[in-house]
Parts: sequence; structure tokens; C-alpha cells
Amino acid sequence: MKIRKFEERDLQDLYEVISDPIVMEYIEPPYTMEQTKQFLQKEGLSESPRILAAENDAGEFVGYVIYHDYDEDAVEIGWLLKRACWRKGYALELTMMLIDKAKRDGKNVVMECAPSHEITRHIAEKYGFKFSGMIDDCHVYRYDHIRIVDDDIRLIPYYPCEEVTLEWYQDPDVCKQVDNIDYVYDRERLNIMYDYLDSNGSLYYIEYQGTLVGDVSLRDNCEIAIVICKEYQNKHIGRRCVLDMIKLAKEKGMQSVRANIYSFNEQSRKMFMAVGFIQKDEELFDYTISD
Repeated sequence: MKIRKFEERDLQDLYEVISDPIVMEYIEPPYTMEQTKQFLQKEGLSESPRILAAENDAGEFVGYVIYHDYDEDAVEIGWLLKRACWRKGYALELTMMLIDKAKRDGKNVVMECAPSHEITRHIAEKYGFKFSGMIDDCHVYRYDHIRIVDDDIRLIPYYPCEEVTLEWYQDPDVCKQVDNIDYVYDRERLNIMYDYLDSNGSLYYIEYQGTLVGDVSLRDNCEIAIVICKEYQNKHIGRRCVLDMIKLAKEKGMQSVRANIYSFNEQSRKMFMAVGFIQKDEELFDYTISD
């Protein structure tokens, strides 16, 4: 599927959606053509549009999606589809696309729906949204995938961002510390690493004062790994992120976490021990999580 900006030529297709009384049952009364023109101009063709056109793989207009700022940390998402496009899996696919877009934009996600709108509620719960209350007679569901460490640091769930992340692994010292290798990463090696970490645990980018500066992961086998680009080392960023990974491990019900650190990586060893890790073997450090 494809999400794109609205164009003037989409007026008739948009009218077909929002003039349909069954489509609009849980939203508001069906729109007239004049109301549709005003809606398109205000919400779809403005400098900062709040709605975007949605097309299927054949390039056919199927409806529109909602994507706009909701509060300081979140965007609101949603969709409205032509009745002929219901029950084709489009809503699920569009929801995933919008969640991925929010990740890239560094935002949490909110969905609102009428209490009786079971389909939206089902999709929200399917993707891990949590009910957070009522606003203007609507149920509000939130998906807070961003971890707030402190005023300076946020952890952003992984998404492909090679134009930024590959540069971190062009530093020979970083590659030596991470993999004990004497050469830098290429794109293939970077993607293999990230795909593995993302598929076998929780992987985050570290955002420090609005800039991506490294990555941190908690694998399903309880292992923590972290990389900070050289320019941002020695600012206690790693220490704060590791403490948050310990918190995440506790949320997941883990009893302990560990880190494997090469013997020559004295900087990382000191950092992990400073937050309470105990050396168990030459390169193995362990942290027991208390209740």
C-alpha cells in the first residue's frame, strides 16, 4: 500500500468516502460536496496536512489516513476507507505503516474512536495500544513505544536509518570494542546486526538532546549491548541507558541481565560495574534484578 499527499484530483474519491452514511456512522453526519471541498482544502491540501491519501498496490484510491501531532510526544493516527475496501486487511496494513512512520518521526501514537466502534478498538489492542481514558466521548488508546530516560535522553525503537547509523560503525575503535575486529562495518554487516538484534529482543536508538548518538539493546537471552558514537562518549549517556535497560528487563520479568565485554574494553567495563554489574568470568558481567 501507499500513503501520499492529497491532490485536487482526489476530490471525487474523497467525497465517495465521507458522503457515505454507513462509513460515517461513528464519526459525524455525511458530508455534502461543498463540505468535502472545504475539508480537502483545510485538512489535506494545507502546508501541514492532517490527512493523507491511501492507495492499494494497484494505485487505486481506497480512503485516507489521519496523521498529525496530538501532544508534545505523540501523533494521532487513524483511517477512513471506502466501504468497498472494507475487510481486505487495509486497515491493519495502514496502521502498521503509520506506527512505523511515527517511529521514524520519534513519536508515540494515539488512536481515538467511538466506544461502540469495535473494529478500531480491536486493531488498537492487536498492536499493543493501551486504553488511557475518554476525551470528548471518545475512547483514547496510546502506544508509548518511546522510552523516556530523562530530560536529555529518549530511546527510539529501531527503524532502518543507515544514513545516520552507518557513520557510528565507520570508527575503527568502536568496531574493535563491539566485535574485536580491525575493520569498519559496511551496510550489509550493519543490517545483519540490526536485523538480528531487532528480531531477538528490544533494540533502540539513543537520542541525546535531539540527536541520534548510538544504540542499545536488550536481547531475549537477557544480554545488554550498547554503542555510543565517539563524539558523545564520556557524558554518562551509556550509564543512564543501561539503567533503563535494567528497568525494561524487570518489566519483562527477567531475573538478571548480563553483558559480554572484551578484556581490552576498559571503558565499558568500568561503566557496567559502576551501575552494579559484577564480573563473573573474563568477559562476562552479571546484574541480579531485585524485586
